[in-house]
Amino acid sequence: MQTSVPSLMDLGDEPESTFELYGPDARKRGSYAANCLLARRLVERGVRFVQLYKRGWDQHNDLPRDLALQCKAVDQPSAALVLDLKQRGCSTKR
Repeated sequence: MQTSVPSLMDLGDEPESTFELYGPDARKRGSYAANCLLARRLVERGVRFVQLYKRGWDQHNDLPRDLALQCKAVDQPSAALVLDLKQRGCSTKR
């Protein structure tokens, strides 16, 4: 695993269209969008279980504003991950 992580984390071989698919935060390390892209790369390499987590989801104040921001942050990347896996022939059934 230690020798394969550098190539996993190097997004230099991803086409611009992939970053556009996952959204404007896809290039920001640690963002939910970037983690979705890394999840796809893990699945491509045979990882059987990947868990995605979005920090700051527990809302208590100004729910209409905060939930809208959270949904905006996860909607496009989540849809992109499912579409990207489907286009690449990666199945959730193994």
